[in-house]
Amino acid sequence: MFDIKAIKVELAKVANLEQLDLFFQTYLGKSGSITLAFKAMGSLSPEEKKSLGQELTQVKTQVTEAYESTQRALSADQINAQLNADIVDSSLETADSEQGSYSLLANVRRDAEEICKSLGFIIEYGTEVVTKFENFESVNIPLTHPATEMHDTIYLQDKDPSGENFILRTHTSSMQNYLIQKHGLPLKAVVPSRVYRYENMDAHHDVMFYQLEGIVVDKGLSVAHFKDMMEKLLSALLHKKVETRMRPGYFPFVEPGFEIDARYEIYDPATGKKELSKWIELLGAGMVHPNVLKVAGVDSDERSGFAFGIGISRLAAIRYGIKDIRYFTNGDLRFAKSFA
Repeated sequence: MFDIKAIKVELAKVANLEQLDLFFQTYLGKSGSITLAFKAMGSLSPEEKKSLGQELTQVKTQVTEAYESTQRALSADQINAQLNADIVDSSLETADSEQGSYSLLANVRRDAEEICKSLGFIIEYGTEVVTKFENFESVNIPLTHPATEMHDTIYLQDKDPSGENFILRTHTSSMQNYLIQKHGLPLKAVVPSRVYRYENMDAHHDVMFYQLEGIVVDKGLSVAHFKDMMEKLLSALLHKKVETRMRPGYFPFVEPGFEIDARYEIYDPATGKKELSKWIELLGAGMVHPNVLKVAGVDSDERSGFAFGIGISRLAAIRYGIKDIRYFTNGDLRFAKSFA
């Protein structure tokens, strides 16, 4: 009834899966000749059904096995062909790409953090959005002070639990009360973070800048301890031995307060000699005001401390001789790549 050899010869000529599907429909599908032969057995006698059924079963088994074998082979060939077509030659030259790097400000800030860690300071960052209490009252700045006005401080629409508008912190001194209460005493911590002020931008002022705030509180601290720490810290931050000069200065959160100037040895290419630089104003600092300690729950008769704040932008500008701090944030890749 069926010539198995002829069917296998026909199957051997199948070259792809589409042709194989036609072969399946011809012999094994719902309307295939083998399937129809099984259906036609319904009109035969039991003896004929038994004899023909055995024969048809052998035919279907052999044809099905041959079909499945061919299907596996053709499927493998198709997959291999697709894989070969998708191979990427990794030896080909790629387009030039540049490796990123930290910005100059980020590098100076990270270096300052490592220096402060080596001197025993805790590193904290805090939040840039703070309450008026944190930014002003906790550091002895009354709410009647001009710095609280809209022309100096950036206010947000969201309100704190007391109903006052949140603000963008104008100095990292807003962290002093938080640091004392979080870490307890004795305390030695710095906050190298961003602050915001409503400024007219120029070569020396920006709306956003990084500030390095430091606070030390312990028993028996004096101005002598403070001056010694400042000389060590500034020498490390500027990568050169510095001489400091302290001038009286007013800051609400310290008493007494000081303006700290520094000078250091520089090389004069005109004379070929080393000489001292001019005095440069670097930071404001002083002994922590008793009112600040009181707000934090510290007895100012038992404890004392000192605090300081230096602009990281100014620090970077002095280190690298940069005259305009707007270069740090204006997105000029020529400037950024020169310090990569």
